[in-house]
Amino acid sequence: MHYRVFEEPEFAALRELERRVFPDRPESFYRANLAALRFYARSGHSYVASDDQEPRGFVLAQAVWQGDRATVLATRIAAESAEVYGGLLRALVKSAYDANAYEVALLAEPGVNRELDRQLAEAGLTSSGRTLFVRVLGSRAGRGESAGVLE
Repeated sequence: MHYRVFEEPEFAALRELERRVFPDRPESFYRANLAALRFYARSGHSYVASDDQEPRGFVLAQAVWQGDRATVLATRIAAESAEVYGGLLRALVKSAYDANAYEVALLAEPGVNRELDRQLAEAGLTSSGRTLFVRVLGSRAGRGESAGVLE
């Protein structure tokens, strides 16, 4: 398995992979769209896991400056196996460390994917015990949308 920055010719395959890993979600849930992937491809912290034929997983992350420190924030990780989750998490942690960003945060749904939960623990990522509160504004709010924030 190879872990590397992804490129635009892979965007369609990443979109398909995300929908396989997370089937039947509302459209606002999905992050592997053209605009997001173009942004994350340049972030320096987003990776694809691929074998010789196609992508097997990816992580979308960026550094977020908080004034006194940087946090690498991953908003999506999707993979087809525990091995791939583990490799992507190792790549994410290493990229944060190499960039002198000594905090890594990943949005996940504990208990939904046991393989991911196990790999998060092995990579040393723990739940903060906090809940993300959101409010959607503008036309999306008018349509009654409340999902998709940092998902």
